[in-house]
Order: sequence, then C-alpha cells, then structure tokens
Amino acid sequence: MKLVFKIFAVVFASLIAAIGSNAHADGVPIRIGWAQAPGHLAPLFDVLATKHPEIMPHQGKTYDASGIHFGGSTPQIQAIAIGELEIAAFAPSSLTLAITNAQLDVRIVSDVIQDGLPGHYDEPFIVKKDGPIKTIADLKGKRVATNAIGSASDNAMRLGLRKNGVQDRDFTTVEADFANMVPMIEGDKVDLVAVMPQFIHRVDALGKYRTLFTAGQARGPAQTVFWVMRADFIAAHRPALVDFFEDHIRAVRWFLDPKSREQALAIAMQVTKQSREDLDYAFTDADFYRSLDMQPNIRAAQREIDESVKLGLLPKAVTLSPSYVDLSLVTEAQKRVDQGR
Repeated sequence: MKLVFKIFAVVFASLIAAIGSNAHADGVPIRIGWAQAPGHLAPLFDVLATKHPEIMPHQGKTYDASGIHFGGSTPQIQAIAIGELEIAAFAPSSLTLAITNAQLDVRIVSDVIQDGLPGHYDEPFIVKKDGPIKTIADLKGKRVATNAIGSASDNAMRLGLRKNGVQDRDFTTVEADFANMVPMIEGDKVDLVAVMPQFIHRVDALGKYRTLFTAGQARGPAQTVFWVMRADFIAAHRPALVDFFEDHIRAVRWFLDPKSREQALAIAMQVTKQSREDLDYAFTDADFYRSLDMQPNIRAAQREIDESVKLGLLPKAVTLSPSYVDLSLVTEAQKRVDQGR
C-alpha cells in the first residue's frame, strides 16, 4: 500500500510539474479587444507573430496574446470587468464610463490610434450632396449611424452635433458596423455616416457625398483609442507585460516602416479580407496616426473628457493622471527596443 502511495505521489508531482512547465511555456494569456482593422492592429499582430517570430520573440513564451473583435469600445467594459478581456481598446468616453459607472480600477497603458492630427486621417462624417442636410443643424429629425454608443467615433460625432445645438433627442441613432455604413446611406436607411479610411476611396468614387464635418473639427486632435488594463493584472504580471510591449513596439514600427510595407499590406489583406485598393492608404500619412513608441496623448484624452462632460455627453469627469495612467510598462519596453535588446 505504501509503495502504491509513493508511486501515486511521484506521478502526481510529475503531472503538476508538467502543468507548470506548460503554463510557463504558453505564457500569460492576454486577450486584446479591438473594433476595426487595420486601424486597430491587434488582429494583425496575431498574424505577424506567426510569420515573423523574430519581431515578437516573447509571444507564446512569457505571454500569449490574441485579439478579440468587438463592435466598439463600450461593449469591452463588461468584458474586462468580468475577466474575459485583459486589454480593452477604450476611447476616452468609454474609459470614463468604465471608471465612473463600472467602478473599474484600470490604467491607460499605451496608444492605439490618434485622429485629427495634421497630415493624417481625420474621420469624416458624410451626407448626400444633393440631400436636404446642408448644415449640422439640419440633422434634427434625421437618422445617424454609429458603430457603438459611447465609442470613439460616436463621441466625436455627438460632440460635433451638440456644439451646433443638436441634442440626442433631436435625431435617431442606428447602430451598425463601419463596413455597412456606406451601403446604409446608399440605401437611404440613414442620413449621416462615419467613414473609416479603408472605405473613403469608394465614397470618393461615387461622387455623391460630401463631408459635413470631421472628428478633428468636432474635438480637435484626439487620442482616439488607447489600450487599458486592470491595475491588479498589471501588478500580477509586470515582467511579462514589459516583454509584451517590447514585442509590440517593435511590431508597430515594423508595420509603419516603408521597407516592410508590402508584407504589412499582405497581412492586412489576409486579416480584413479587403483588397489592395481598399488598403492602399494603410500605414501611410493617409492613415490614422500611431505613436512609434506606443505613447498615448493623455492631454488630448483629458481635454475630450472635460469637453464631453461640459456638453452633457458624460455624466461625470475623471482626472486621468496620475490615478488612471501607467506608462511605465511601455516606457521600459521602449528603452529595451532602442538599446537593441
């Protein structure tokens, strides 16, 4: 009996060791929310890690990252709250709601995309040239499309409307995926849509639409989306997260490097299933701005939050820095990359 017990103990200990070894080999699971690609690079990173492991050498070792698609930033609040997401792609508006409504202890950790910067893409909100909408005030009684209420695009749109006296009660909101917005305005199902850069050439080719206003005109240069993590997750996995950002800074720079443009576009086409013509703008000045060091513009995010509260789009303001910002991970990772580690 004692011999059987000893054998069982040895086998059990071996199983535990194997499980621990496999867990270490797989790394810390990191599920990353994203809303639209290739603006959000998360699903493209997944492919890059398999095609060029030398760029992201820690993937599958100290961490194991994967992108998860959402319709916008606000649906990610619940996902990160219940532990189904480690990194949320939040707008300033959705981050504010996560803090004030969901009471989440979260931190801004890096840049994703910035909008309205001079020389880069500035999200347009379009209407029909020959339609009845000549000014923003004419949207009263009309139908506007949005990807998700409270998202980055949605908040920019509502800021533009409220600054011109158009309140939420004055129009009908229709939620739709960005890919469906141009067909919806073509089909007279809505009167105003936002246009992502991968669809702008189609709009221009139709020749039937004009920009009523842009996100930049509505809110100025903006930190459109940033990555956010829970504070307890950062505390529990800091070394792996520095490895994560070391890989991802290197990956962002690879996507934006003209030398790797053809390979980058091939990955974008693979992920989005869109044509080369649709994606010809990607990773150029015609695209959203991305920081090469993944450093977000906290000042721009704070300005948008304050303005949104002033106009009644958010019920309560938050002061982002220092309580809800932790750039130590991306800063340490940047130093590693720049030192050639």
